[in-house]
Amino acid sequence: MPTPHRLLPLLATLLVVPVAPAAEPAPAAALPATLSLRDALGVTLEHSPALRVQKSVIEQKSGLLEQASGAFDWTGTAGISLARDRTPVPGPPGTEPVNRTDSAAYSVGLTHLFRSGVYLRPSVNIGVDENISPASPTYGASQLSVEIVVPLLRGLGRDSTGAAEAAARGDIEVARLLYQHALSSQAFATAADYWSCRRADDTLAVQRDVEQAAERLVESTQVLVKSGVFPPAYLLQAEANLRDKRTVRINAELEAHRARFTLGQSLGLSPEAIAATPAPADPFPRLAESLAPFAAETRQNLIVRALQHRADYRASQQSLVPLNLLARQAERDLKPEVNLSAATGYKGLHAGTAPLAPLGHRLTGLNAEVGVSIAWPFRNSYQRGLLRERRAQQDQAEAETVQLAQGVAGEVLLALEQLRLRADTVRSAFETVDIAKRAVAAQYDQLKTGDGTILDVITLENLYSSARISYIGAHASYAIALAQLRYALGDIFDDTAATLTLADLTTIPAL
Repeated sequence: MPTPHRLLPLLATLLVVPVAPAAEPAPAAALPATLSLRDALGVTLEHSPALRVQKSVIEQKSGLLEQASGAFDWTGTAGISLARDRTPVPGPPGTEPVNRTDSAAYSVGLTHLFRSGVYLRPSVNIGVDENISPASPTYGASQLSVEIVVPLLRGLGRDSTGAAEAAARGDIEVARLLYQHALSSQAFATAADYWSCRRADDTLAVQRDVEQAAERLVESTQVLVKSGVFPPAYLLQAEANLRDKRTVRINAELEAHRARFTLGQSLGLSPEAIAATPAPADPFPRLAESLAPFAAETRQNLIVRALQHRADYRASQQSLVPLNLLARQAERDLKPEVNLSAATGYKGLHAGTAPLAPLGHRLTGLNAEVGVSIAWPFRNSYQRGLLRERRAQQDQAEAETVQLAQGVAGEVLLALEQLRLRADTVRSAFETVDIAKRAVAAQYDQLKTGDGTILDVITLENLYSSARISYIGAHASYAIALAQLRYALGDIFDDTAATLTLADLTTIPAL
């Protein structure tokens, strides 16, 4: 199975150039029983269907750009036609004379529309009429011409004719940024599911320990009840406690399966492989030093940093570029269409049926034609409506960009507080576990001397198990908060050197 550091340069290449159609995926290799977080992220980036969907958008936008560019391709034209014409003419009765003419015509030409809106059409036409009548000799005529049409009132057409292509090129950049953001989103989702799965596995282990402890308590209580040390009510309490712990363990086992299958989906495993999703191998990240509340200046700087790095915000800004181009096109097209047309060329003539001889015989001097045409829709309702629509799209995109910036700021601020407070929660939960553990040991000692009851032991055992589970949940929440801070800051991937580098999602980013 490819390792993440080998996958990431390939992903960087996909972000820079248009994506080629994906090849048929090869059969996936069998996954190990356990998986580190970094390997889990590598599997996600390689197999996630969500990333394949977003990657296909780049290909779609590239296809739209190619379609828009096709309007400016050179187009060659050629034609040949052969005709025979029979025309009856007046003559003596019974003779029914007929004039017959055989004609051949050849034409070759090129057409090209420039991005400035200038239209160019050079062409060559040859016609040969062969008359059967001896009194009408055969001649071949040729015409070579170049026609140019120049738009006058629409900025030479650049903002009008080339807008669709330029907008499509901008859409590719938007799709590329959104794909990069999808990488970060999927990496964060995998990290969150990875730690959630670890939490469910560790919680299940605790509940199994608790169930086994409850079984031992029942066994020891049975002995003491039979010996007359404890009353029979103590055994009923111990057995009820065991059944309650068994129910909790069963629910924890179900939650562990759910978390494991959710992780398999995040990894992008095939449906038949999700049942064999590897278990998380990494322990929860080490707890950082106590974090003091962040100063206002630090928060502001981190928000600015997030807006510079977040690919989704950069995509929102970039989306304004094609919208501006299309709005400018609609504004230009409100003007009347005034075109200057010019044509020049020469003609030739040759007696006989040779098809190419007229191109070089009895050529005229240079011919020329100049004209101006105008098309002026009086109301131009369609174009006015189109302009209103595109300006509204601009306003909507600008408002969504501002709204996204506000959302990014909120995510950064919340992620900072989550990281700081989750760390404090882990410390507090650890202390609670230690205290509860000592309290249980003390209560067992009291039970042995007859100063305590089974109910007291059960109560403290519940407190101890609850504290252990709370500690696991707090540590998992801290691990997720680390990844969430990097996601909020746009620090999961670094593409400043045109290569993707996956950050360590178990450490605090530089603040």
